[in-house]
Amino acid sequence: INAMKDVTPLNWRQGLLQGALPQLPLTTLNSVISVCCLAHSLYPEKRDPSLVQKDRTDAVVTRREVSVSVGLMNLLLCPLGSMPNCHGAGGLAGQHRFGARHGTSVVILGSFKVFLAIFLGASALTLLDAVPVAVLGVMLTIAGLELVGTGVGMLFECVRKDEERTKAQIEARSDLEQELVVNSKAILRKNALISMVTAGVIVALQKTHYGAISGWIVHMVYGDGFRKLLDWASERRKKSRREGN
Repeated sequence: INAMKDVTPLNWRQGLLQGALPQLPLTTLNSVISVCCLAHSLYPEKRDPSLVQKDRTDAVVTRREVSVSVGLMNLLLCPLGSMPNCHGAGGLAGQHRFGARHGTSVVILGSFKVFLAIFLGASALTLLDAVPVAVLGVMLTIAGLELVGTGVGMLFECVRKDEERTKAQIEARSDLEQELVVNSKAILRKNALISMVTAGVIVALQKTHYGAISGWIVHMVYGDGFRKLLDWASERRKKSRREGN
């Protein structure tokens, strides 16, 4: 039962350098950030009003909660011989697309897997291998289309928020910038470019962290990343001063 009894220091080093560190960007993006954003988009009726007021994109399930969940799954189950586990935006999108709306669906799926493992054992592999690859391809395509649709919706949502933010800034400085107007097309072009660069690099290089870094660079250079970073730093300083007083 104890899968850790034969692990050597060399195994720990190899696991850290070849497993944990390369997997960290993928797990952070796909299993935490994307899952929270997708749940926020798919289930608006379950959003926490207090988080919505803060303009958070994880008002259904927070990034902290998902991170703790992933960590506990692996810390508790891997020493018993389990494969590393994580949540995934693709799984959530596929389950939602095929009709799942509550946690009961996941309980049923997990119970079915436990049944196969206990009563069929290795024979379950033969049963799973009999599923045609074309069926899996169709299921993956449907899940991918659900993700694309959600991504496009969130893109336009980001554009709407940028428009509102820009309008508020113009109104606050109307005495200095009365000639400024909100350019919706420019905002859409900026957000679309960031999304396309991120997705393109991931698909081309098959490396999620390369895509994330590329998208971040485009956001900082072409978008308003530097301004948002400065605004965030300014807000943090003001908050620290208020707490200090």
